[in-house]
Parts: sequence; structure tokens; C-alpha cells
Amino acid sequence: MDDCGPECQEALRELERFLDRELDDVVRTKVERHLSGCGTCTDRLEFRVHLKALIQTKCSERELPAGLEERVRRVLSTSEAGESG
Repeated sequence: MDDCGPECQEALRELERFLDRELDDVVRTKVERHLSGCGTCTDRLEFRVHLKALIQTKCSERELPAGLEERVRRVLSTSEAGESG
């Protein structure tokens, strides 16, 4: 995110919630508008879509160990917070 402007940083901060359909309509529309005109952010979106699909495919064969999902979410939240600072 080093080369991105404020609009990119804001869109990328919301990317996971955008993919999970967890954004309110106002923020979702803002992210969609940005993605429609920014190839760099669209590339990152596409990467995450493919990554999520791969993880879903690979992990759907077994039950997650207790607490793994929460640990992964916590690491991702910490990582994303570090990117924005």
C-alpha cells in the first residue's frame, strides 16, 4: 500500500469486509466505485478472491481445529491494522 493514495488505502482496508458482504450500503458503494477505476486495487481484490476460493477448497475437506478460525482472524486484523498505520 506504499504507493497508494488515501482512496486506495481506504478501499483496501475494507476489502475483506467487502468480499464477505459485511459493509453497509454507503461504504460498499464507495469501495465499488473505487474498484471500478483502480486497476491496482482490483488486482488485489482478484488475488484475495482467488486466495479465499483456494482456502475454501483446501480447508473444506476437514474440520478446523478448535480456535483456529479465531486465531487467524486475530492475526489478519492485527496485520491490516499495521498496514494502515
